[in-house]
Amino acid sequence: MKTITLISLSSILLFSCASNVPTNSNDLTLGAVQSKIYKGQSQSAVMDILGSPNIVTKDTKGREVWTYDRISSDKKSEAGGFWFLFVGKSSASSSSSSKSLTVIITFDDKKNVLDFTYQSLKY
Repeated sequence: MKTITLISLSSILLFSCASNVPTNSNDLTLGAVQSKIYKGQSQSAVMDILGSPNIVTKDTKGREVWTYDRISSDKKSEAGGFWFLFVGKSSASSSSSSKSLTVIITFDDKKNVLDFTYQSLKY
């Protein structure tokens, strides 16, 4: 019985200290926009690079406008200390940050990039 209790407590301690980093399948990043999007590029090429836009509208001149708007957050928590038979010291800390990226791409009548702008925020 003592062996099962010791293994259980060791497992709880081990897994509570492990970090869980979520994976993000979205490739929309500021670097991708800056390095891969350019004037004259086709809509299909933009779709291949950035994926589907969040919003598709038309401007006052009837040109198609794609808007990409992504928000991501990162939360980190760390537990420290040493517990032995429920006696000891422990400390914990956590932090969080958020990022927002908005990309607006205007296409000409031939469905090529006429102009694009972006805004990246970290808070």
